[in-house]
Amino acid sequence: MDSNEEVVLTASKRNCHAVMRLERLKRDQINMMNIHHVAGGPYKGILINKIADDMNNVGVPEARMEFMAYLHNRDSVTDTVKDQWELKFWFEGGSGGLSRKKAFTEYFQELVSAKNLPKNYIGFIKRALVLLQKSRIIRRVELEVQEREGLFPDNELPPIKSFVTVFTPDSYCYQHVPEVAVSNKNFLTFKVRAAGEGYLSLCAVYGDLERKTYEVVLGAEENTQSLIRDSSMGPVKAHAQTVNLLSEDEFRFFWISWEGHVISVGRGAKVGMQEFLRWRVPPNRQFHINCLAVSTSRLGKGRWEFAEVLEEKDFHREVRRSKVKLSLLWMAKKQRMLQLLEDAYPDPLPVNIIFKKSVVKQSDNITAIVMLKDLQKKGLVREVETGFWVRMQTWAEVSPHDVQLVKELPLVADKDNIKVAIITALFEEKLAVDAMIDNKRTYLKCKTEGESEVYTLGQIGKHQVVSTKLSRKGTGEDAEIASENAATNLLGIFNQVRHVILVGVGGAVPHHTDFSQHVRLGDVVVSTPVDSGGSQYIYCQKVEKIPGGLGYNYNTRTWGSTDKTLLKVTQSIRHQVESRPYSDRPWDGLVEEGKDTLRGDESSFHRPPMQRDRLYMTQADGSMVQCEHPRPRSMYGGRGFKEGQVTVHYGTVGSGRIVARADHLRRNFAQLNGVKAYDRDYFALLEGLEGGGNDSFLVIRGCCDYSDGTKKEWRPYAALAAAAVMKAVVTRM
Repeated sequence: MDSNEEVVLTASKRNCHAVMRLERLKRDQINMMNIHHVAGGPYKGILINKIADDMNNVGVPEARMEFMAYLHNRDSVTDTVKDQWELKFWFEGGSGGLSRKKAFTEYFQELVSAKNLPKNYIGFIKRALVLLQKSRIIRRVELEVQEREGLFPDNELPPIKSFVTVFTPDSYCYQHVPEVAVSNKNFLTFKVRAAGEGYLSLCAVYGDLERKTYEVVLGAEENTQSLIRDSSMGPVKAHAQTVNLLSEDEFRFFWISWEGHVISVGRGAKVGMQEFLRWRVPPNRQFHINCLAVSTSRLGKGRWEFAEVLEEKDFHREVRRSKVKLSLLWMAKKQRMLQLLEDAYPDPLPVNIIFKKSVVKQSDNITAIVMLKDLQKKGLVREVETGFWVRMQTWAEVSPHDVQLVKELPLVADKDNIKVAIITALFEEKLAVDAMIDNKRTYLKCKTEGESEVYTLGQIGKHQVVSTKLSRKGTGEDAEIASENAATNLLGIFNQVRHVILVGVGGAVPHHTDFSQHVRLGDVVVSTPVDSGGSQYIYCQKVEKIPGGLGYNYNTRTWGSTDKTLLKVTQSIRHQVESRPYSDRPWDGLVEEGKDTLRGDESSFHRPPMQRDRLYMTQADGSMVQCEHPRPRSMYGGRGFKEGQVTVHYGTVGSGRIVARADHLRRNFAQLNGVKAYDRDYFALLEGLEGGGNDSFLVIRGCCDYSDGTKKEWRPYAALAAAAVMKAVVTRM
């Protein structure tokens, strides 16, 4: 305890029950006029207030416990007093949910320990005060006791119950509840108080609400409906009319069960009764539930309470911190190794480079090899030659099809029918594009020396297509040469290709006030010229400040298609969507189909929660402030806008790290050139296409950040959104 703090006890009455508040206070917060006794000796630092007529309101407790105490009079055979105790806890700010649960569980364990169990009320309160002195996390404890009548048989003693309280703000912002264990359960009972739109998500991975999550919405649509969704803001799988289901004035009890992969929800505290929602989860969407998260919406704040029965083993569970830390460290190294192989794909990497870039010590090489072998068992990587590893697509990540590892590309009988090529640069982008291709087969030319290539052939609509991925093993000039060579190789092998689509991620160009000009995360930008003489893609090579502070000169290079086929198709889709905003957009269903296909454990293509799309503005002094996204004046914004779904924008795609990553240059350059998104300098690829005689291209960028597409959180979903728009374009050709 802080040397400037004291523990103060205040006793009072509440609803005819005895209440004792124990709290740690700074000395300047204590009114010494109210102090009745200052303890000394072993109880130094404890102050006793005079009995209070009433105690000030300190807000809702953050956790509580209930138990029954049986006090037996040693001079009597039959006299037994039964008291029902409730302990309420408040905690220091900044402490996490698991830390809080551990703190109040250990506090209670020591309080009722058989070894030091107090024999009377006074001893019990003294012990509670001393334990609060020792705690670094618990700030305040209230003990409320009421006498109960009647005897209970020993085998019917009420259990010790632990209650976890969660407060959710008036925004769609999930609060994870790790202190409520669900991995060993198949149901939960809880109560909630909110005006409407209470969200409860059951997840496979802590912190991940997109990949494997079932979302239950209580009181949606202004407290008139309830839903079960597949993932956060995902497709609705079950629906019910539930008028006035929630209340902002009182708690309402509910239960949720997931036994046998059936998600069911009902009213009350008795599982199985008053059910109003049910969804039988299909095999491809089933997973083990490990964690819980809750939220409310803009309708108002929420308060949730979850109860657990505490058993003896809960008081003696020891956390093996060192083993957990080591396990997490190796998980991070495994992800790093996988990421390196994904970037290099289709090129293999030697094991010494993998270990060096993953910071694996020489003494840990055997462990790292075992980890690579484990990834190989899962089908995620393959050792193509001794000491050389390459990333592989698994059937859990993309639909099953023929994949051949070849030394040289075979003669493809129908290659002359392939008129459309799709180029990607990231592994997530390749997975997303391949999920859109039917009847596909993949050829992986994997070389430990020289250039590796990968081509997936198949069909989109009535068109034969080919997709490929650039290796990102190199950086700087080497990477640019690889991009140019990849374009040359593609057009050389598939010499009948007439249309090339660059599909992947980029950085959105937002507008802080005008919704009609605002591009945000999860949206897609299609490269179209802003006017008849405009370009589709612009690269900034150099920036020069104009003397006198009059602005900047930008040295640029631009590209545009002379063949307008793809642009005409794009314009047709744009006109359809904007003229009929209430109808389904051609990419909506494709996004959902893609999420069903791309269900691998190592990849998440679900949309991140909307609260993770944070918009910032740089002020004149260089500081950054977070601001609200501009909102549409009408429900659909006049251009096919749907909340939480993909919106497509049309304009120039820009590049050049100088302008993409400096906020003031970024906005100025975008405004001058009609840029809606930036990407990671793929100008060398366009030069290669231009050198190969291609005169019809389209750049489609799903927005994963507000820079140039380098941040990872939104990247898989943005890649999937871009791939879905690509398929809509090709299908319409």
